[in-house]
Amino acid sequence: MRTETGAAPPARTPTTAFRTGAWAWILTGTGHLTLAAVMGLRPEDPARARATAAMRAYTVEVPGVRRSLRDIDLGMSLVMAAALVFGGAVCLLVARSAPALVTRSRSLSGLALAASLVVLGLSVLLLPAPPIVLFAVAAAAFGRALATARPSPPPPPPPPAE
Repeated sequence: MRTETGAAPPARTPTTAFRTGAWAWILTGTGHLTLAAVMGLRPEDPARARATAAMRAYTVEVPGVRRSLRDIDLGMSLVMAAALVFGGAVCLLVARSAPALVTRSRSLSGLALAASLVVLGLSVLLLPAPPIVLFAVAAAAFGRALATARPSPPPPPPPPAE
């Protein structure tokens, strides 16, 4: 979108970039939840069945609750996927309802960038290509939102008392 002067409105750039990062989080979480559902519906191959049985056989007690290693692994995975979806949704709501938090403050974009960089690093070490690509997109988008945000100038000082 261009203004009459031909310049892009300054408030759109950080907000659009911020929304792109939020959608990357949502897509990552949704993709993971979808993959988990599809994998759960597939018949298990023998090697996977043996690994799953071994994980179910090993239990851990975490403050008063006993869970199998499989339950803990699946639970953490699904909780993190759901958290990504809801975290991305919160970012979209903030960008829509309180755009000044994105366009005039660097705090939220900086926090989202830091989170994206942490999970990108972990993804590079431990996960396949789709989350690596999506977290790289999120990091680039939140980085752009951070770089293009223009903090509001401080309010003028009050007039001197007479």
